[in-house]
Amino acid sequence: MHKLRDALRCIDALSLWVARIASVIVAVWIPITIYDVVMRYFFRAPTEWAYELSGLLFGPFWLLAGAYVLSQGAHVNLELFYEKFSLRTRAIVDLVCYLLFFFYCGMILTGGWDHFWLAYSKNQHTSSVWHPHLAPFWLMIPVGAGLILLQGVAKYIRDIYTAVTGRKLE
Repeated sequence: MHKLRDALRCIDALSLWVARIASVIVAVWIPITIYDVVMRYFFRAPTEWAYELSGLLFGPFWLLAGAYVLSQGAHVNLELFYEKFSLRTRAIVDLVCYLLFFFYCGMILTGGWDHFWLAYSKNQHTSSVWHPHLAPFWLMIPVGAGLILLQGVAKYIRDIYTAVTGRKLE
């Protein structure tokens, strides 16, 4: 049981570590967005690259931060009935619902990998003036989905323990 707890803690630590790195994206994304807004509305000289880059950075950010959000239980839930359930019943409901979650993450992972591989193998660039390579941005989709999937497996294991024992696995 100690090895299982240690493995789950490692998954949680990985999610936190990746989210901290992903937060750097926000530190880059905000000034780019501000610059573009100032150029567009005050100087009537919008940039082609800033709008595109902010879009390319936002996708990887939310995907890479998603595993940490899941580890903290901060994703949106339908709390109307859920919060009235006992701890064991919540775990059982989550076990059933997470079957859809695993399917969804698997679809994002495989679809994201296909898009990455196509962009990588064909050396795809955007059609904008600055032509950034798309492969690094597409790679963040399967990486982020894989991390969310891994964190979901950790939650699933915790929910199995809770469903069986009625207690949380800490």
